[in-house]
Amino acid sequence: MEARDIKRYLADLGAALKNRGVKTPLRMMLIGGAYMLLLENAPRSTEDIDIFWLEEDAFESMREVLSACMLEVARKHRLPPNWFNFLTQVILMQDIYIPDSTLWKRFGPLHIYIPPREYILALKITAGRPKDLDDCAILLPKSAIQTIEQAQELLNKYILPEAQEEEIAQLKKERSLVLERVSEMGEHLSKAQEREGE
Repeated sequence: MEARDIKRYLADLGAALKNRGVKTPLRMMLIGGAYMLLLENAPRSTEDIDIFWLEEDAFESMREVLSACMLEVARKHRLPPNWFNFLTQVILMQDIYIPDSTLWKRFGPLHIYIPPREYILALKITAGRPKDLDDCAILLPKSAIQTIEQAQELLNKYILPEAQEEEIAQLKKERSLVLERVSEMGEHLSKAQEREGE
């Protein structure tokens, strides 16, 4: 998916919800690759649109109708059934804080919110895959993070301690490499900024 595709699919999903009589706003927060494409102009595509539900009651009551509308859009555009992906939230809901977010766009009853940029950075550091590190390289120049310690402080703000302990036990080496890479990016940016100021 490209940025223009994401907007079109969200618009169609909102229209499908409206056609099924949904009037109560469904508030969802955009994360992942879709956030990077739409808000940070990342030079890549994404396989799906990752979202977090912002209201648990709505998740329970509207999940069935949303799934039906997702399938309708999937058939129209020949997308995989899980193109609008809230599975990430189900997996991570015990591991993360959900931050305050800002309304970005309304597509009928579908209201899309965006989190603080630093929240996306924390999720990207946590994931640590090659594409996440590429996204970190885009997000870091827009942050104040330049050291491993600052990156860890960011994780502490958004990732629950228990989750960090579990990951450290399982992926200590990999996480260390990710934080070191983030630190190196920050130091490189700092030196570049100093040279520009000379």
